[in-house]
Amino acid sequence: MNLFRLKLRPSSPWRTPWQADTLAGMLCWACARREGGDALWQEILEPALNREPKFVLSDAFPGDLLPVPEFVRLATWPENQRKIVRKARWLKPNAFHRAQSGESLDFEDLAASDPVKTHAQTRNQIDRLTDTTGEGGQLFTLPEHWLGEKRDVQDGTTYLSVYVRVAEGFEKRLMALFRELAQTGFGADASVGKGQFDLVSDLEPMEQPDNIAEPNGVISLSTFQPDEHDPTDGGWQAFTKFGKLGPDFGLENVFKRPLLMLRPGAFFRVEKRAPFLGRAIPGKDLLSPEVWRQLQIRNATVAHLAFGLAVPIKLPKGSK
Repeated sequence: MNLFRLKLRPSSPWRTPWQADTLAGMLCWACARREGGDALWQEILEPALNREPKFVLSDAFPGDLLPVPEFVRLATWPENQRKIVRKARWLKPNAFHRAQSGESLDFEDLAASDPVKTHAQTRNQIDRLTDTTGEGGQLFTLPEHWLGEKRDVQDGTTYLSVYVRVAEGFEKRLMALFRELAQTGFGADASVGKGQFDLVSDLEPMEQPDNIAEPNGVISLSTFQPDEHDPTDGGWQAFTKFGKLGPDFGLENVFKRPLLMLRPGAFFRVEKRAPFLGRAIPGKDLLSPEVWRQLQIRNATVAHLAFGLAVPIKLPKGSK
C-alpha cells in the first residue's frame, strides 16, 4: 500500500474530532450515498473484514505537525519539563523523523503551542413536544474546535493533513469519496454548517515517513483498536469511545457498544514491519444483539474501520 498525504482546509469550526475511524466511517457513508450499499460492501467493507483494507487513514493533524510518540514521553526529561512534555501533542516534522530514527529529542523539538483551538458553545435544550425551551430553559455546552488565527498558529498552519495508505488502483476512488464528503461536511452538526472543509491538494506521495534504516518497531498515526494478532510490546494511551450509527437506518437505538481505542503515537516493537495495525470490527461485535437483529432483517451490514496507519521506527535503547 502506497503512502500519501491529503490536505484539507476547514472552512468552519468542527464538533467531532478528526479521528481516523470516524473519518473512515464517513467515507463509507459517502460511498453508500454515491454508489449504493452493494458497492460499499464489495469494495470496502468485505475486504476490510478480511484484513485487506482498500485504504487506511491517519487522524487529521494540523499542518505538517505529527503526534508525539509515547516513547518520547517515557524518556528521561528534567523535572521542570516533564509536565509540559506529558501534555505536548505535536512534533515538528524533522523532529518526528529523528524520533523515528532513534535519536534523542530536545525540549525545543516540541511544538510550542497547539494550533487546534477549542471553546465551549452554550446551547439550549428544546422540548420535542412543545418545540420550546421550557420554563427556565436547560442550558448545556458542546466543545467546538478550529485552527487558530495565522499569527497564533505554528508556521501559519491553515490546513489539516491526513496520511493515507491506499491499495494500488483505489486512489481515484478514494479521492472521489473525499470530494463527496466535502459536499456535506464532517461530523456532528454538519447540517447547520459545522465541519465544512475544502480539499486543497490531491494525494501527495510521501516517502520520508517510510524511509527508516533498520527499523525494529512501528508507530501508529491513527486512533485505532488493536487486532488480536497485533504486537503488544510497546506503549500507548487508551481511551473509551462511545460511537453511534448513522441516521440512515432509522433505528431507535443508534449507539454502538463502548470501544477501547488507542490514540495516535502508540508504538510497538515488531520483528516484521507492518503497514497497518488494528482491525475492522464486525457489526455483531459492535452492536447490541437486538440492533444487530434489526439490521439483519433489513439485510444491512455494518462494520467499524478501526485500522491504524503504521510507520516504521528504530526504537531507542531503554524503550519498553
